[in-house]
Amino acid sequence: MNERPAPDTVRIVAPGMRVLAMVLWAAAVFLLVVGFVVRGDTPAWLVPVPSLFVAFVAWAVLWRPRIELTPEALVVVDVRRTSTYAWPRVTGVRTKYGLEVQSNEPDRRTWIAPRPTARLRLERPSGSVPATVERAAAEVLARVPVAVAQDGPPPATVTALPIVHRVHGWSVLAMIVLGVAASLAAARL
Repeated sequence: MNERPAPDTVRIVAPGMRVLAMVLWAAAVFLLVVGFVVRGDTPAWLVPVPSLFVAFVAWAVLWRPRIELTPEALVVVDVRRTSTYAWPRVTGVRTKYGLEVQSNEPDRRTWIAPRPTARLRLERPSGSVPATVERAAAEVLARVPVAVAQDGPPPATVTALPIVHRVHGWSVLAMIVLGVAASLAAARL
């Protein structure tokens, strides 16, 4: 997985969530070691299942969510889905209840900034800087194109730029399956 943003791309992440993900990964390693020490007559293949669950949830819920500002689109990666908004479809950003993307679809609250006081980080190819929700919103708004004034009738045909939502079905399913398997495995330990 490439951790450095591409040129002309700004990535907005929540550093607190990423620190918690690292803590959970350390806890998963600890669980793995403890599981092998106290496993008794439990089959060895059951021991890593709870650790895999904790590690996967840490990645899917805390590490992966981000916002990417590319030259072509605004990409919001959350727990359940990735939404890609072509820049002309973004109409604004609200910060009253956190970072919310406005378009001609319903407003979309982001996972990484659920409240207006969330601490964020702007990652650029040149480096990374801390940011507030307001600063992150200003970074997004700086890329939203200004609406062009139209001095005549609208064109006969208009092709709408895309807003694409891709559901993370496999990761949600993996969390459910690993959660059930981890519960069963932990009951056997």
